[in-house]
Amino acid sequence: MAELSDLPWQGRGMLLLQGSPDSVVSWAQRGLLPVHVVPLQGWTAVLPAGPSHARPPYDDTLKTLAGRPVPSRLRPAISLFVLDGNAVVSAHGSGWRATQRWLVWAPGEGVLQPQQLAAGRPADLIAASGTRDRTARRWIRELLVDGSGDAPHFLAGLLELLGLPGSDLLDGRRDPVATRGYTLVEPGAQHVAMFEKIISDEARHRAELEED
Repeated sequence: MAELSDLPWQGRGMLLLQGSPDSVVSWAQRGLLPVHVVPLQGWTAVLPAGPSHARPPYDDTLKTLAGRPVPSRLRPAISLFVLDGNAVVSAHGSGWRATQRWLVWAPGEGVLQPQQLAAGRPADLIAASGTRDRTARRWIRELLVDGSGDAPHFLAGLLELLGLPGSDLLDGRRDPVATRGYTLVEPGAQHVAMFEKIISDEARHRAELEED
């Protein structure tokens, strides 16, 4: 049997979107990888269901899903992933011009400055989650600076503080297939081909500029 490290798509990662399951399914069909779409209490969860269909560097399934932009009609949105042993979280507000904000947490260190990404704050997570718990900001701040534990436990604690569903999906205690209303979404071959053509054309254009 293959080890987890041999199957890069079988990691920990989940998007929580404020869109209807049907709207999320339509969005997922224009992606690069198969996903589980799972309706939850007030949210729709998206989890990787297989390897990315794209060529490198977009063959990294978890990073490709974590970095995929979310349209305004499906926001606010929160993503929670374990990448390279760190917890990587993003919050995307509901405004159409809202910037996606990122927080990175490392075991033994706590919160880190995200590289080449817009840094987030506890307030961004609170706004995206819609929690009404007035103490949440203080507890999230303490969770971020505490470097004890590992990334999966950090994400579980964050979901609890924000009052968000899906912890049992993220840690594998619940099989998404067994959830009522579940949908497996395969990426459309036409969308994958179009994406790779755009990336190829951009790379060719950059090469031409460098030659001039």
